[in-house]
Amino acid sequence: MNGWLSRGYRWLRRPRSRGQALAEFTILLMAFFFGGVAITTFAPDMFAALTIYIRGFYCVLGYPFG
Repeated sequence: MNGWLSRGYRWLRRPRSRGQALAEFTILLMAFFFGGVAITTFAPDMFAALTIYIRGFYCVLGYPFG
């Protein structure tokens, strides 16, 4: 293992108080929650934009839609 990986691993394995562990867990949980909300909110719009983009290639190449 090189120095960067072992340093990061030691940082993750460091001793924590119960309050610090709870605070870190809460922040991580909130980040996952907001990330999930963002994905479920914007995924349909991104899928629609991708569909329009792909249909543009079909239009340029002369393929029929559908």
